[in-house]
Amino acid sequence: MASRKRPLRRKGTLTEKAYEVIKWGILRGDIPEGAFLSEAEVRKKYGIGRTPFREACNRLHHERLLEVVPRRGYLVSEISFRSVREIFEVRLILESVIAELAAQRASPEEIEELECWAKRWRSSAGTNDSHEEMLKSNSEFHVRIAQMTHNRELVRLVTSILEQIARPSYYWLRTLKPRKTDIAAHHELVLEALRRRDSLAARKATIGDLLEGQLDALGTGRWKSDEEWGPSSFLGAGQSPAGKADGKIPGGDSSTHSDHEQL
Repeated sequence: MASRKRPLRRKGTLTEKAYEVIKWGILRGDIPEGAFLSEAEVRKKYGIGRTPFREACNRLHHERLLEVVPRRGYLVSEISFRSVREIFEVRLILESVIAELAAQRASPEEIEELECWAKRWRSSAGTNDSHEEMLKSNSEFHVRIAQMTHNRELVRLVTSILEQIARPSYYWLRTLKPRKTDIAAHHELVLEALRRRDSLAARKATIGDLLEGQLDALGTGRWKSDEEWGPSSFLGAGQSPAGKADGKIPGGDSSTHSDHEQL
């Protein structure tokens, strides 16, 4: 009787596992910014092989979570206030256009599917409100809208920009502790505009959602020079003893949404 062959584990699966554990180790702060990754320690801690480790690190390098230092290995990159502000500005331009196109191009089935997804997510408030789950779900919402444009390049661009903003996003979710219902309320405004096929309203709702996130993250909607920000590291400033008790980042101000008109 022929013996059964064990199914081979795909390398892609192992690489994906390595990518996820290292990425979330960085996002949660288990692997701090400015630290060099020890291949031996990381592989032992997370139970991953050499090739998946290196392929995962290469992917995280492209997402700007890691820097390559010749003859030293991989360094967890620091996040500056300037880089966070620049990513928000790109998101405002990119996702406002995406929302307009989605309102024009989305099929009724796509809108209904997004509504069902949003309803399930909203109704699960209190059952799985982990920062990791909230970050993943919020990103999924924005990617789903990009998919409604039926433009693969826009989907690729918004996916890339969401990956770049993941670490500061996770940090301010952990710091400010927003409720899932608050995030869902912003999503509902976008959804309502999509239902009505109102491109302008979809654009405005998306901009309002992103500006709220920018205000929470940076403490201001006003453009500021590098010198005004003070500490160069976004995370380092937030974790320092000088950080405000309410979670606002040093260098921020009490600007309201009217500040955003200066963008």
